[in-house]
Amino acid sequence: MEHSACTFIITFGSVEPLPVFMITSTLSVSKNYLYAAFIAIIILIIGLFLLHAAAPVKRDLVATGFLVDIVVTFPVVFYFLVIRPLRIKKWKMVLVFTCCCGVAYCILPAHQQYYIIQLRKLTVGLELGVLIYALSKIKKIRSVYYQLQADFPDTAYNLQKSMMQILGGGVAVKVLASELTILNFGLFWWRKSKAGQASAKRFSVYKESGYAAFFGVLLTVCFIELVAFHLALMHYSNTAAIVLTVLSAYGTLFIIGDFSAIVKSPVTILDGRLLLRTGLRWRAVIDNTNIASVEKVKDSFQPGDGCFKGGVMKSSINILFTFKNPVTIERLYRKPIMVKQIVMCVDEADAFIDRLVCS
Repeated sequence: MEHSACTFIITFGSVEPLPVFMITSTLSVSKNYLYAAFIAIIILIIGLFLLHAAAPVKRDLVATGFLVDIVVTFPVVFYFLVIRPLRIKKWKMVLVFTCCCGVAYCILPAHQQYYIIQLRKLTVGLELGVLIYALSKIKKIRSVYYQLQADFPDTAYNLQKSMMQILGGGVAVKVLASELTILNFGLFWWRKSKAGQASAKRFSVYKESGYAAFFGVLLTVCFIELVAFHLALMHYSNTAAIVLTVLSAYGTLFIIGDFSAIVKSPVTILDGRLLLRTGLRWRAVIDNTNIASVEKVKDSFQPGDGCFKGGVMKSSINILFTFKNPVTIERLYRKPIMVKQIVMCVDEADAFIDRLVCS
């Protein structure tokens, strides 16, 4: 297998190729965040040391200086190290300032906490403005989303792309889009997915692997755990019981959303293109002319280096795709990667291969 102008990264025990230009760009961006994180750690370490080492009569003055470093000095540093050089939208400084205020409130004495509350009151108007700005973009987001759906129906990734196109490609936007996607599939699991192109042929990816039965067992365990922990904690703290119940319920919703997305997002053969995916976990859009071979494999097959393991369950695979040129694997919660082979499980494998060869 050729890997020109490529290097390798280790992901969950497997080696996957990544283009050099992507690594160079990623390292450059990472340095900016690392420098900012290093300065934040230095500010916290020195500030906490001075706060505890200062004499009682000077402690209030030191704490005020520490407060200024957290809510003023670090945001300014973050702006010049991250926001400005990486061309991130400036309104995200509001999020940085809010996080800094939260950290300061947790570690500083009560007198400085009063100052923090007053600072937060001054920024409420700005935050409301940001919220109104985001809400004002909903129509544009919907318009872009429907355009993407009309061209290539894929709810999970089109929602993220439409939000990124309008609000920017920052981490916060990606996380928000991912959470909204999970909520969409988890809360509205009963809705039928849109058919998309009439000529498209769809093949599910979960039946032969036995994932439906595994999901049922997992959901039952989650429900039992949810009830048992809630009843147990109620004897000690109602607040703790409510918090844990909410977190457990969200975790259960995530599992439901994952399975719902897998059911509603089959592998699809389109006109001249092939859409490989496993729910929200990953997807690859492949030009049919880039497919070198498609072959059936057995469960005992061992994928080689640079082969992406995309089955709904890692132990269940039946088809190996080999490509002439590397293809991009998009992942909702992680960075994209490029590979020349994908192994996964597709139901009705023989019919799928026959249809793909004829397309």
